[in-house]
Formats: sequence, C-alpha cells, structure tokens
Amino acid sequence: MTTHKIQILARKLDIIMGVVSMKTSEINEDILKIFSNYNHAHHSFVDIWQQMILFTPRWWLGFILSTLPWVLWWKFHNPTYTGDLLRAGFFMAILALTLDSIGLQFGLWIYPYNMFPFITGYLPWDLTLLPVSIMVMIEILPQWSPIVKGFIYAILASFVGEPIAIALDLYKPIHWNSPYSFPIYILLFLLSNKVAKSKKFNSRF
Repeated sequence: MTTHKIQILARKLDIIMGVVSMKTSEINEDILKIFSNYNHAHHSFVDIWQQMILFTPRWWLGFILSTLPWVLWWKFHNPTYTGDLLRAGFFMAILALTLDSIGLQFGLWIYPYNMFPFITGYLPWDLTLLPVSIMVMIEILPQWSPIVKGFIYAILASFVGEPIAIALDLYKPIHWNSPYSFPIYILLFLLSNKVAKSKKFNSRF
C-alpha cells in the first residue's frame, strides 16, 4: 500500500471516528435529558405521595395487607414444610415484582395508593398476598393435581382478588383485563409448586 493510500485511509478513519464520537455525545446528551425529566417527575410524585397518600386509610389498609397475612401464615402453617413453602413464596415474590414492574413500565396498570414511592409494584400484592396465598394453596390438599390447584388459584387471583382490589381503588387496570392474568397465574402456581416440591431442594412434601 502506498503512502498516499495510507493517508487517504487515515483521513477516512478520522472522519468515521469523528462521526461516531459525535453520535455518542448526542446519545449521552439525550439520555441525560431523559433521566433529568424522569428525576423531576419522580420528585413531583414523591411530593404528591407524601401529601395525598401517606397515612391515608388506603395506605394503612396496604400496611395491614403487607403484614397480617404473614403473621397468620406463620401461626397456622405446618412447620414441617416451612423451608419448602418459604422457598416457593420467595420465588413467587421475585416473579411478581418483576412482572409487576414490567406491566407498570408499559403502562398496563397503575396503583393509586402505593405503599412506597421508591419501589415499583404494589408491595402488599407482590410481597405478601401472592406469596402467602400460593404457599397456602401448595400446602392444602397435597393429593390434588397441581394443574387443578393452579386453575383454582388462577380463578381466585384473577376473578376475585383483582376485582376486589379494583373496587377498593388499590389497583387500576389501563390496558389490561383480568382474563389476561388467568393463564399467567396458572403458570406462576405451577412453577412455584415445582420449586416447593423439587427433590433437588430436599423437599419434605
């Protein structure tokens, strides 16, 4: 390759690197603007939450729903299965938080009376009601088929739990309907039941 060709190639490379650098700088500026707007919106949300939601009757209802089911479950569950059930409950909580966060990000639903403004999702639902109810469902009637119990659980969660939450103004679907939740709850139950009873975890069931 001649010196002239090398110089031309070097100039082209400089131009390409300059364009890439400029695009990277523009992308960084756009991202900073987006995060700045998000930060401003979040601060506004926190102010509204403190003034209009914190310590209201529905906030206290959320607090009770976050704590009482765990207390009752701990008091009445069979201690023989504590480890297996807790493993399933924590697994369910992680999935619920993840799916809830995705739904909120896509604007499928909102929670008008969230417990905390810093955590996406409705904590009483994700960290208490769903995990505790699934642990109870796994423990009772162990001779029943998991698929049958999954259908029953999905019916209760989709067509009883969600409508009650809507009636209490704790949950507001926007681009979502309870029938959409039905197959998801079946899958969540079957996965959680598998985690609880898997021999890989020395299950006692």
